[in-house]
Amino acid sequence: MKKTTLFAPLALTLALGLMTGCTAAAMNSSSAAAASDVAPAGSPSSTVSAGIAGSAGSDEYIAQADAESIALTDAGLTADSVSGMYGRLDYDDGRAVYDIEFWTATAEYDYEIDAVSGEILSMDQDAENYTPAASQSDSASGEWIGEDAARLAALAHAGLADNSSVQFVHTELDRDDGRTVYEVEFWTGSSEYDYEIDAVTGEVLHYDYDAEYHQASAGSGSTISADDAKAAAFAHAGVAEADVTRLKIDLDEDDGRLEYELEWRVGGTEYECTVDASSGSILHFEIDD
Repeated sequence: MKKTTLFAPLALTLALGLMTGCTAAAMNSSSAAAASDVAPAGSPSSTVSAGIAGSAGSDEYIAQADAESIALTDAGLTADSVSGMYGRLDYDDGRAVYDIEFWTATAEYDYEIDAVSGEILSMDQDAENYTPAASQSDSASGEWIGEDAARLAALAHAGLADNSSVQFVHTELDRDDGRTVYEVEFWTGSSEYDYEIDAVTGEVLHYDYDAEYHQASAGSGSTISADDAKAAAFAHAGVAEADVTRLKIDLDEDDGRLEYELEWRVGGTEYECTVDASSGSILHFEIDD
């Protein structure tokens, strides 16, 4: 009886000590987690919600320079060892990402970096099809001619420099076989023109002319404005413009029909809508939660 009486308080004391230790460890773990809002690069938790639409604001994005540094480190390179670099903030499958491209004398690298966690989502290296151009050495310092100059170069080549009826579909900076280029697409009357312009020299690298383009839309009357297409899309989706974020509108052509392609988000929901540029009717609508 005496042994039982002596050991009972001792066991109770040990149990209380273990509970106190576990509670302190849990509190320390919670404090450590609260000290950082962003999961470290490559951590498993960073793939759960980092960059997902509605879960992070732009003020939580890492800087583009940090994304570039992460990509260079992964490739085993430094900023001084690459011939040029191009980066932009993009959105892919509901996730904010940085698209980072850089190249050396023998290879081209493409990285997709999570804009919140810094996690490397994808990486591609092309060492066989890369053909560096001597004129690209200045592009790393930002000496591209600009979209306006690229459009003027294309119009001059097409003999349409003074044609006021030209309508541009898009002008986009891109990369092709290791060369930085502007892709310029425009049309006039029933003809479409596609140009690829060297982003440094302004040289016409490739062009295409299609006289049958827009024949179907040419006879269907005037084209509605982007604002009209936006209003039609929002009305169809039942959303208010004040709630819309990350809106993107492109005028494109499909089987001779001009159409507006719209993408936007409301909270954590992503919308895609295609509007006929002549009639304003909804051709396609999609919601992705």
